Formats: sequence, structure tokens, C-alpha cells
Amino acid sequence: MTQETHLSELEEEMAQAVAAEDFETAALLRGQIDQIRRDQRVLEQPGANGPQAAYFKNRETGKAGFRLQ
Repeated sequence: MTQETHLSELEEEMAQAVAAEDFETAALLRGQIDQIRRDQRVLEQPGANGPQAAYFKNRETGKAGFRLQ
């Protein structure tokens, strides 16, 4: 699954949560979406091959022990 596809799915889930007035879930999903977008901005910056970017790349693929959703 691409990052954009994952973002689209999260945005759809967030919209459904808002429609169901489940604002707690919507807020959690919004936080996940914001974090993914921040990570993407770090990876797009010059010098994205440095140690900080390597952390984010590993996080994306689950190589650093993070659970992907």
C-alpha cells in the first residue's frame, strides 16, 4: 500500500467517524494523518539521506519495530 493510499483510507475513516459523531476516533485519525504528513515533509527535504531521514524510512517500512496500521 502506498503512502497516499494509506492517507486516503485514513481520511475516509476520519470522515466516517465525524459523520457518526465519534469525535474521539476522528481526532486520533487526524493525529495519525498529521504525523504521516510531517514524516513525508522530512523525507522530502534536502539531505534526506541523513540519520534523521533513515529513522523515518525505517518507521515507514516497519523495520524499526514500529507497528504499521
